[in-house]
Amino acid sequence: MQKRTWVLPAILLFAAAVCAQGAGKGTISLTDEPIGYAGLGKYATSKGKTVSTKQELVSAVKSGGVIIINGMIDMSEGMLVAEGGKSTDSTPALDAFVKKQTSGKYETYEAWITAYSEACKLSTDDDKPGSGNSKLQGTMKTLNNAYGKTIRLDVPSNTTVIGAGPNCGIRGGTFQINGKSNIQIRNLTIIDPFDPFPHHEENDGYNAQWDGINIQGTCKNLWIDRVTFEDTISIGYVKTAGKTTEKWQTYDGLCDLKNDTTNVTISNCLFRNHDKTMLMGSSDKDGNKSKRFITLYGNYFYNCGQRLPLVRNTTLHMLNNYFDADSNAPYKQNYAVSCRKDCIIYAEGNYFGPGIQYSFKDSDGALYASGNTDKSSKGASRKTTGTTLFKDAVGKYDYTAVSADEAKTNAEKNAGAGYTLNL
Repeated sequence: MQKRTWVLPAILLFAAAVCAQGAGKGTISLTDEPIGYAGLGKYATSKGKTVSTKQELVSAVKSGGVIIINGMIDMSEGMLVAEGGKSTDSTPALDAFVKKQTSGKYETYEAWITAYSEACKLSTDDDKPGSGNSKLQGTMKTLNNAYGKTIRLDVPSNTTVIGAGPNCGIRGGTFQINGKSNIQIRNLTIIDPFDPFPHHEENDGYNAQWDGINIQGTCKNLWIDRVTFEDTISIGYVKTAGKTTEKWQTYDGLCDLKNDTTNVTISNCLFRNHDKTMLMGSSDKDGNKSKRFITLYGNYFYNCGQRLPLVRNTTLHMLNNYFDADSNAPYKQNYAVSCRKDCIIYAEGNYFGPGIQYSFKDSDGALYASGNTDKSSKGASRKTTGTTLFKDAVGKYDYTAVSADEAKTNAEKNAGAGYTLNL
């Protein structure tokens, strides 16, 4: 494979250090080249369709090519509660949806939540068919599947989805990439990938299904760049079996990667106010470190609880990322990076702030580290394998790194959406 030269960009002008929406950070172009492993692909870069409504976006995604989003698009069709609400809150549109999908058996979302939580026990497992199911598993699946059809965008190969400027993206929706190649998702704000119909799992509470971006199947050459991922809705609580208080958890991941996905770069993104943020490999049997290659570069993980990322069966180059949280974070900070089964992590020039509990956690795989600044409160709970010549180890592309302190400054200023597209 041909190597590309990777030189980190200069710091761009900005209006606010953390806020990605409306920041006016500078310009980007359709002809920008991916960096890291994603630089091995070829992408749609010719002038395409500009969309500003859900109907236009859904139609454009079916055809692929270049899609320019102008403004924020509500994928939920009014079913999503306003920012600042709770996961157990409702809207007239969501009440009407529940009533229609259940043929009037439940007239409101509140009625559904009450009925479903009372039908579950702590041991109920509605994730799959079996003896541990609740009596309402079938209705839950009907509601979840119908809602998924409303909010999901199935992205075909050779597609670029890009924001026209600040405040462009989707709310309450999910990009699904399944077995596709040569895809870019750039300069978008993806708010509240929300699942109002979570299922109960044994001793694990209520769990949501939909991610902001979900990548699975045999995918390759994917560039996720300058995207802001964020939650704005807080967790409500229900009484399981009418007595045990549990979270009504309506968020899953922000950007999850599974199966035989390879040659992915996630760069200059802002991940904010979320719990289970990024998963690379859904189980110990998912993926292969000799095939799944991912670059994380220049990202800012802020007020996120865990999985920054969780890494299984993946060769991961973590370069110049920044991790931190403050006392007002909506979720307890547990750790940044989880080193799981057969991972190989090359961590170079990353900055872990004092709001992080553990910088690196768990003891599987191999962790090579060089030039990181670790001010996390408990440090790394595992030893590194050592340092190595990262350029030789990564192997498929050239790059120029900056120090961890410079990476922190760059991420604070540059990470996330808010750029203007220069056509």
